[in-house]
Amino acid sequence: MVRYIALIAAIVVSSVPSVTFAQGGDHNRCRADAERLCAGVERGHGRILECLAGQKDKLSGDCRKLVESLKK
Repeated sequence: MVRYIALIAAIVVSSVPSVTFAQGGDHNRCRADAERLCAGVERGHGRILECLAGQKDKLSGDCRKLVESLKK
Protein backbone atom coordinates (compact mmCIF):
# COMPACT_ATOMS: atom_id res chain seq x y z
CA MET A 1 0.00 0.00 0.00
CA VAL A 2 2.84 2.39 0.86
CA ARG A 3 4.45 1.72 -2.52
CA TYR A 4 1.15 2.44 -4.26
CA ILE A 5 0.77 5.77 -2.46
CA ALA A 6 4.38 6.67 -3.23
CA LEU A 7 3.81 5.85 -6.90
CA ILE A 8 0.70 8.02 -7.08
CA ALA A 9 2.51 10.86 -5.31
CA ALA A 10 5.35 10.60 -7.83
CA ILE A 11 2.84 10.73 -10.67
CA VAL A 12 1.21 13.85 -9.31
CA VAL A 13 4.55 15.52 -8.60
CA SER A 14 5.89 14.76 -12.06
CA SER A 15 2.77 16.02 -13.80
CA VAL A 16 2.79 19.54 -12.35
CA PRO A 17 5.61 22.07 -12.70
CA SER A 18 8.06 22.00 -9.80
CA VAL A 19 7.83 25.77 -9.40
CA THR A 20 4.33 25.31 -8.04
CA PHE A 21 5.48 22.81 -5.45
CA ALA A 22 8.17 25.15 -4.23
CA GLN A 23 5.36 27.31 -2.88
CA GLY A 24 4.79 24.92 0.01
CA GLY A 25 2.57 21.88 0.16
CA ASP A 26 0.82 22.23 -3.17
CA HIS A 27 1.71 18.65 -4.12
CA ASN A 28 -0.63 17.36 -1.42
CA ARG A 29 -3.63 19.30 -2.70
CA CYS A 30 -4.42 16.83 -5.50
CA ARG A 31 -2.95 13.57 -4.24
CA ALA A 32 -6.23 11.99 -3.12
CA ASP A 33 -8.06 13.19 -6.23
CA ALA A 34 -5.35 11.81 -8.51
CA GLU A 35 -5.42 8.46 -6.69
CA ARG A 36 -9.21 8.28 -6.98
CA LEU A 37 -9.77 9.66 -10.47
CA CYS A 38 -6.57 9.10 -12.45
CA ALA A 39 -5.03 5.91 -11.07
CA GLY A 40 -4.85 4.26 -14.50
CA VAL A 41 -3.31 7.25 -16.29
CA GLU A 42 0.30 6.95 -17.40
CA ARG A 43 2.43 9.64 -15.79
CA GLY A 44 4.46 12.24 -17.62
CA HIS A 45 3.85 14.94 -20.19
CA GLY A 46 1.07 16.46 -18.06
CA ARG A 47 -1.25 13.45 -18.39
CA ILE A 48 -2.31 13.49 -14.73
CA LEU A 49 -2.98 17.21 -14.87
CA GLU A 50 -5.07 16.72 -18.01
CA CYS A 51 -6.96 13.89 -16.33
CA LEU A 52 -7.71 16.06 -13.33
CA ALA A 53 -8.64 19.06 -15.49
CA GLY A 54 -11.14 16.92 -17.37
CA GLN A 55 -12.93 16.08 -14.13
CA LYS A 56 -13.07 19.46 -12.39
CA ASP A 57 -16.58 18.81 -11.11
CA LYS A 58 -15.28 15.83 -9.12
CA LEU A 59 -12.19 17.53 -7.61
CA SER A 60 -11.80 18.77 -4.07
CA GLY A 61 -11.88 22.55 -3.75
CA ASP A 62 -8.13 22.97 -3.17
CA CYS A 63 -7.23 20.66 -6.03
CA ARG A 64 -9.66 22.39 -8.38
CA LYS A 65 -8.05 25.76 -7.58
CA LEU A 66 -4.58 24.36 -8.23
CA VAL A 67 -5.58 22.71 -11.51
CA GLU A 68 -7.31 25.87 -12.71
CA SER A 69 -4.25 27.99 -11.88
CA LEU A 70 -1.95 25.60 -13.76
CA LYS A 71 -4.19 25.36 -16.82
CA LYS A 72 -4.11 29.15 -17.44
